[in-house]
Amino acid sequence: MKDVPDERVEDRARELAEGGSEGHDAVEGEPDAAARAARAILEESEERMADPAARDPEDDSVVRRDSQETAAS
Repeated sequence: MKDVPDERVEDRARELAEGGSEGHDAVEGEPDAAARAARAILEESEERMADPAARDPEDDSVVRRDSQETAAS
C-alpha cells in the first residue's frame, strides 16, 4: 500500500470524527476508529491513482475487454 502522510490522515480523521462516514462504519466521536478509516480511505485513493486505467483510459498497458467478453452467457 502507498504511504499516506500522517498530516493528511489526521485531517481526514478529524473530518470523519466530526460526522462524515463515507461508507465506513460510523466513527463520530471515536478518534482511533476515525484514524483507521481515514488511513484506509486515503490509501485506497492513492492506489486508484497509481492504476493506469484510472489516470489514462488510452494507456496501452491497460487491458480492455469488450461487452461480449464480459457479458454473462
